[in-house]
Amino acid sequence: MTEQTKGALSRRKFVKTTAAAAIGASGAIAGFPAIAKPKHKLRYITIINRKTVWGKCYDFLAAEVDRMSGGELKIEYAGGSEVISGFDAPEAVAKGVFDMSHSANAYFAGAMPSSISLASGTASIERLRETGVLDAYADVLMQKRGVMLLGIPMSGVGYVFQVTFKPTDLSTFKGRKIRSIPLYDPILEALGSVPVTVAPAEAYTSMERGVVDGLGWPDIGLLDFKFYEHAKYIVSPTFYTLRSTHLLNPNSFKKLPKELQDVLMKASRSADKIGAAWCKKTRDEEHAVMKKHGLEIVELPPADAKRFVDLTEEKLWAKILKQSPENGARLKVLFDKAAA
Repeated sequence: MTEQTKGALSRRKFVKTTAAAAIGASGAIAGFPAIAKPKHKLRYITIINRKTVWGKCYDFLAAEVDRMSGGELKIEYAGGSEVISGFDAPEAVAKGVFDMSHSANAYFAGAMPSSISLASGTASIERLRETGVLDAYADVLMQKRGVMLLGIPMSGVGYVFQVTFKPTDLSTFKGRKIRSIPLYDPILEALGSVPVTVAPAEAYTSMERGVVDGLGWPDIGLLDFKFYEHAKYIVSPTFYTLRSTHLLNPNSFKKLPKELQDVLMKASRSADKIGAAWCKKTRDEEHAVMKKHGLEIVELPPADAKRFVDLTEEKLWAKILKQSPENGARLKVLFDKAAA
């Protein structure tokens, strides 16, 4: 479901249907033996589903919370896209249907245009924290979406375009239809491509049927969907930096005792570090496997490569500043500081 169709759901129907689905999907937590019956639980939903790389962050966070709380706090897996669309998850967390979610920042760009700023540059999470980027981003997130920024569970890798045609230079993108989200739209438009909104679960079929000629995607998780069966080329260099989010309902957080609030924050930072290292390792392993299946990573000519990376940042911030001038300007100053 896209952001455009999301508005068609009434609040009552939205809460009723997603809550019912959650009850059916949130059984026992696999892989974590109970130390004792937890006194507090937080229900967690993820992008797509737990069997993909996007579900791995749950394992890291749940394990760290379990370890640091001694079993007093449990992060309970409630499902993925089989329960609720990733586009609808932030609203569900804000309303308290679920306590937390793993979300892509571009999935709530409709209500918070500056959300996509989180992809800018290559600074580490530590650097973004030191320079005040994450505090400012969290402040805007609370204002616009009514949810807390708990952490950045996936980071350390970039984004790529994986395509069915061999991209000899940037001109080969002209007229091509590429699966997109708000994060990629301005880049593709500048290259003369046609952005096409397609749900992640439908991306493979869309390429198979020729609906799109490729897709934009983080440089991880590509192997899960076997895109290489139709899209044999990945464009290099990468652009932006993947920084997904853990969103948390503020009331759910306030209901926790102070000591468990502290545990949750500490466990989140630990899980974020584990996730960043895991992303880099997994990216390398995925590339190796896909190359065995005929995937080719195509390096753009040096001049085009520089123009491409510069273009991605230019278009990202131009879009943010146009749609959210005040918050965009506030965040850009801090991102520039982080990059210095």
